[in-house]
Amino acid sequence: MLEAIYARESYVALKKTLDAAVLRHQAIASNLANLETPNYKRIDISPDFEARLQKAVGSGDVSKIFRVRPQIEADRTAVPDALNGNTVKMEDELLHLQRNTLTHTFALQVLGRSMNKIKSAITGRV
Repeated sequence: MLEAIYARESYVALKKTLDAAVLRHQAIASNLANLETPNYKRIDISPDFEARLQKAVGSGDVSKIFRVRPQIEADRTAVPDALNGNTVKMEDELLHLQRNTLTHTFALQVLGRSMNKIKSAITGRV
């Protein structure tokens, strides 16, 4: 019974969103840790991840959603702002961190509400 819930498009998409948020958080932490490393190139989730996930969700095919995987790669749009060739800007990273935290928190809240509904259905309590 629970397998059917965990295989729903919305649940799988939400899990992929959380996976991407965790991976992006790791990338941001790496970027901040290397803020002054010469020639360090900023990393992030591949820019097409969200579009691929939306397309897979739009198809309604759970197997397509399962196949979408977030990956970290060098940010090709970032330009060196320092004399040392580093492409990380602290202000931008902090903004990305804040946005990512909001995305993660929102996804967890939606997942929590969904799990509470299941719990209520099983226990019979609201």
